[in-house]
Amino acid sequence: MRKNILPLLSLMLLITAPAHCQETKDSTYKHAVKMNVAALGFKNLSFYYEHRLNEHWSMQLGTGYKLGGKIPKLIGLGDFVIASDTRGVKGFSLTPEVRYHFGNYTWGDLSGLYAGMYGRTTRLFGELEFKYWDGTQYIDIGGAGDMREFGLGIQIGYKVFIKERWVVDLMFMGPRSSFQRLKLELDSQFASDIIPLIEEEINKRLEWWGMDPISIPDNVSAEVDFRFNNFRYAIGVGYLF
Repeated sequence: MRKNILPLLSLMLLITAPAHCQETKDSTYKHAVKMNVAALGFKNLSFYYEHRLNEHWSMQLGTGYKLGGKIPKLIGLGDFVIASDTRGVKGFSLTPEVRYHFGNYTWGDLSGLYAGMYGRTTRLFGELEFKYWDGTQYIDIGGAGDMREFGLGIQIGYKVFIKERWVVDLMFMGPRSSFQRLKLELDSQFASDIIPLIEEEINKRLEWWGMDPISIPDNVSAEVDFRFNNFRYAIGVGYLF
């Protein structure tokens, strides 16, 4: 639900932003540093640097670091396994972008609509803890996970210029297709029971996207490659210079 609410709030902010906040700024500003405040709710620190190339084009580089959290929903295991996040899943991301601004792209232009393309590389890793239900009791299973992503996507957004050198960047649509590599190390004799459940849950999500199913090797050290569709959005608050 939270993932649906944040983009909606972004659009509401765009529609209701006071006209007097969109003051014309000095077009000599070619740089901006921004923080993605929408990512904070997911224990992510995310920052961007944007450079204006000319009146229509800009380039941006984003970096992110995941401070911890639960196992990603991509490998959630439903009611058969309860996964603990006590040791957390951490990671980092790198997101290069190119943007086309439909208005004359000075920093103070009131027509802040833009579109572009972006790449995304992400790595999530951490020690994992599972509680597996064998039919009579829950059994503790430990291990480690490492998931890497390389993806390409498109995006649409809108900039709202507020006061002096401050800007709000609403990136409200960003679908992408990604290549994923998942590695699992499970230190238990019950690995052969857990792996099929992981495979089943991933395939449910791939089927929803209309993508081919995967098969994960049934052993304590498993690795699998697959394609997956994802989505990105952001609410960046930034400073011009």
